[in-house]
Amino acid sequence: MGENFAQWNLLQLSFIAVFPAYLAYIRIVNGMALVSLYVYLFVLCMPAMLIQMKLGGYNQKGLVGLLSRHLPISKGVGVALLVDLFLTCLYVAPLVCHFGMYAIISMIEQPYVWSSCDNEWNSENCVDIHKKEVAGVASESTYTFNGVDQKTRVTPELDFYHEAYLQLTDSVSNVTGFPIWTFTSQLQNVGISLLPVVLAILWILVFLFTAFGARVAGWILFVLGGTFVGMLLAVLGYGYNSLSSEYSNNFLMNFYNLDFKGFLQPVDTRVLINTVNEGFDLLMNSLPVWTAIPVTMGKFTGKGKITRNLGWLLVIVTYALVIQIPQLAMAPYIGNLLEKSKSSDIFREDALNGIQLVFNVMPAAFAELEIPPEYAMLFYLSLFICGFMFLCVAMLTIVDNIVDSLTSRFTRLFDRKHCCTFVTTFFLMVALMCLGLLMTTRAGFYYIILLDQSITRLRFITVFILAVSVIIVYVKHTFSIVERILISIWCILAATATAGFWLYSFIMYLGQPLRYAGHEYSKVFDLVSWIISAVPYIAIPAAAMHSCGLYEGSCKERMKYMFCGNQDETRDYQGYYPAPEPSAPPAYSYNSNSFGRNGSMLYPLEDTHKNMYDPELEPLDTRLRSSRI
Repeated sequence: MGENFAQWNLLQLSFIAVFPAYLAYIRIVNGMALVSLYVYLFVLCMPAMLIQMKLGGYNQKGLVGLLSRHLPISKGVGVALLVDLFLTCLYVAPLVCHFGMYAIISMIEQPYVWSSCDNEWNSENCVDIHKKEVAGVASESTYTFNGVDQKTRVTPELDFYHEAYLQLTDSVSNVTGFPIWTFTSQLQNVGISLLPVVLAILWILVFLFTAFGARVAGWILFVLGGTFVGMLLAVLGYGYNSLSSEYSNNFLMNFYNLDFKGFLQPVDTRVLINTVNEGFDLLMNSLPVWTAIPVTMGKFTGKGKITRNLGWLLVIVTYALVIQIPQLAMAPYIGNLLEKSKSSDIFREDALNGIQLVFNVMPAAFAELEIPPEYAMLFYLSLFICGFMFLCVAMLTIVDNIVDSLTSRFTRLFDRKHCCTFVTTFFLMVALMCLGLLMTTRAGFYYIILLDQSITRLRFITVFILAVSVIIVYVKHTFSIVERILISIWCILAATATAGFWLYSFIMYLGQPLRYAGHEYSKVFDLVSWIISAVPYIAIPAAAMHSCGLYEGSCKERMKYMFCGNQDETRDYQGYYPAPEPSAPPAYSYNSNSFGRNGSMLYPLEDTHKNMYDPELEPLDTRLRSSRI
């Protein structure tokens, strides 16, 4: 990594930028919430993506390297965002494994979640849950996923999902092995838990696709992006072509109904805030606008003038086009399922959002509507590919920032960037694989929800600090003065509004205990959640003190360095020292006294020994020439 040429072109970037759509499967927005999403996209996200991707492309640095060079006191913000991205990969990977398992089950035998036993989706060992006796009234469970409060009624069907597939334990502290699935004949013959194996295979694939650098990974992600779009369009086309268009249209009309309640009646502010907050949550949890990813994406697309000025816009437009495709693809299946199962209590409005939409509703739709298993496989495989692409992009971002810091700090690694990239990716893969095993146990979903709420809790802090930092760096550059003024003002206003929304969510959920599947987390795990939330922010003062300690000089010089960075641009010679430039023109061109009476030079340069070399005259930089000095 760190080449001077662009590793991704704009065509590759347009297909790689589809990876945020994985969250649109889980968290869908409708009506006015969808309108608010697009308003936020073009008002709050455009200046941030412009500044970050443009700085990454112009400086050919990741976020940590960019801040280390221009604003060392804020280098810790980049480190904190890398830790945040690492923890996000930690709990997203098990979810992607579940998506992959559903795709595998769809290929071998149609998955059974909570549909009736008399259809072809079920194996001979399934249990008719509709005949399952439940004492009392179904309870409600409140949990948070991707910063969104989701209320799910714990019906017998959902209980069966927890018992048969996840085999969820009764508490977060009850970790009793891994789930072993027996609801299909093929899985019953395996006899071991496949989820840890799938997690290991997933991270090995991420390692193989990203360990050889961004250039190789860019072409792989380009193919995966096109495959994802093609699969999802195939599922969409079959749904609208083969299922009842009347029921599909009815669902779409109700789903995209623009309810102006709260907008036309300002008194009802709670409905208004909840509506606009739904679009904000999906946007900020899917599009990585205030993370370490945009700067690295700008670096990979190169420092050309066209790519710097169009790359960020291409990411915004791609997101605007792709984010609704998963919802449109699911609409005909959900609409026909709702019409066929009007009497079922499970099909409430709350069940059509959140994790249960993918794990419960869609498998039931494929079963009840007798959809060919190939299309069920394509649906879950598209979801798996999209989540897999996010993990690859996140891994590339983390590794690129680490390698850039290592090679700039240790000169011996400067000419070994590819080897350093390979080794760093391997160690990160092993760490994520080992730590993620806990989330593949029977209590794994408790820890997924715990990590998700912990990471997003204090995000309003990093949003504002990152915005101020990149604006300062942006203003220091030599772009157009009008551009710098207008974009900086726009960005600080957008960052303030974004941080305000995150702060509102923090205040709203501050006093609420965390629950999932009817279980309330204990105070010990609540403390653990706060510790996880605070871990990334420890890096902010620690990295600032590290930068200050590395710089040699007086206190005044160190303070100037911390706030102004390096004034002189360091030149990357890629291991080769260029020929020294002459300090003055040749003597004979301007000094007539250098010639004798007979026209010969008094100091002939031809007599100089051309092979003479004194290593002490070279600069003391082992990065430029191999030397023992």
